[in-house]
Amino acid sequence: MRSFGLGRKGLALPLVVATVALVSLLGFAAAYIVESQVKMGSRFSGHQDAFYYAEAGVHEYLWHLNKDSKFYEHDDSFVFDGSNPRVHSVTGGYYQLEVTDPGPERPVVTIRSTGWPADDPSNRCTVRAEVHKRQFVQHIWLTGQEKTPPPDGEDVWWITGDRCYGPLHTNGTLNIDGRPEFYGPVTYSVGLNVRPGSSPYYAEGPPEKVSPLGFPASNSQLMTWAKQPDGYYFRGRTCILLDGSQIRVKYPVWNAGARRYDFVEETRPLPSNGVIYVDGTTADPEGDPTTSKYDPAMGNAFVSGTLDGRLTIAAAKDIYITGKDPTNFNYSAAASTGGLRYANTDLDPAGGMTDDMLGLIAAGYVRILHYDWPHDRPGSLWDWTPYYTPEGDVAPRDISIYAAIFALNWAFEFEEYDRGLLKGVITLRGSITQKYRGAVGTFYSGSGTRRSGYSKDYHHDPRMLYDTPPHFLEPVNAGWEIVAWRRE
Repeated sequence: MRSFGLGRKGLALPLVVATVALVSLLGFAAAYIVESQVKMGSRFSGHQDAFYYAEAGVHEYLWHLNKDSKFYEHDDSFVFDGSNPRVHSVTGGYYQLEVTDPGPERPVVTIRSTGWPADDPSNRCTVRAEVHKRQFVQHIWLTGQEKTPPPDGEDVWWITGDRCYGPLHTNGTLNIDGRPEFYGPVTYSVGLNVRPGSSPYYAEGPPEKVSPLGFPASNSQLMTWAKQPDGYYFRGRTCILLDGSQIRVKYPVWNAGARRYDFVEETRPLPSNGVIYVDGTTADPEGDPTTSKYDPAMGNAFVSGTLDGRLTIAAAKDIYITGKDPTNFNYSAAASTGGLRYANTDLDPAGGMTDDMLGLIAAGYVRILHYDWPHDRPGSLWDWTPYYTPEGDVAPRDISIYAAIFALNWAFEFEEYDRGLLKGVITLRGSITQKYRGAVGTFYSGSGTRRSGYSKDYHHDPRMLYDTPPHFLEPVNAGWEIVAWRRE
């Protein structure tokens, strides 16, 4: 019986075919893996590029904000091309922006930037940044130092019974004794001095040390704005009544022939750029020095009334807030104003929040007028009697102030706060920034009972967390900061 089997050559052929097939398969697999890795690497690299282009969009928008802190109010041509999102090109790619303006719910500018590489438009990356700029008006209370003005320069303390409704900051040392209450963030730049046994209440956490907010050297930039055709510039002691969407103003003009100042009274609409500046000199045209707050050459502003609009009033010297119409030199006939108010005083974000906003920026003091009254000659209106008497007291019992106040080199205070009759309440809604800490009254040290001046009802205007009066002074060292960032 014969048997049949495969020869060696017949057995080798299938093995060779199988080996070639396996090698080919491995080669194809390797090539596929390499190709996939190249594609994945390219895709990853493209996504990293897209991320870079998206970040470039955020940084370019921040550049615009640092040039113009209100850029978001007129950035339509940058963000939109007509009604469509505008595409911006950068080297190797593109980005588009969505920008949300700040508001009561989110007091930040939100920048959403989407980037992609030029050679792969489907490979996109989006980043979202929330930014804000540190401003003086973001605080209800901001001081360069918690000290009284020179020459005394004494430390001022927050004590039991004091309440602060809004953010507080001092560039100096914060002094605390007892149990004051702080209903907002508290920050300082030098030190925190808490006397033993004190138990202050912090509604939003303990005080934090932060960098100082640099005060400008002067308010002269506002003079530049006021000298523009759409601003108002006055020289010499100027009285301003806010009368809704217009002002009544009374200012001096030198009459060389009669060798005296004549006063011009006008009614004007609010300035288009929102700035009024009151300038002054240290002597009149004949060389006589200006020594009285009422000297016509003095760069003081006297302000009162109701504002319907947005306005910043600055003075080369002091600003006085009055309880009557300061343009009427007959005090007994002048109409009562109650101080400074908005036509719409609603500051509740849930209601019909006002769009009125006032700034007061004095190179010297911002004061509530206490004694004497504007008139048409130098010296006291009550020359026949000492004006530190009830007859010379022109401060109202209660006064309202809706404004952001900035006393650049001195303080906000009640004039001669330690004299005269006991007053009522200052109702302030806005912000106070001052180099030194002014006073509005005095107390008996034993009982804490008020002896003179006003008590305080101060609350922050919540809009000032993200908005300011027109061309309000900004810190010299504050740029835009990213407060929140994420990759979408």
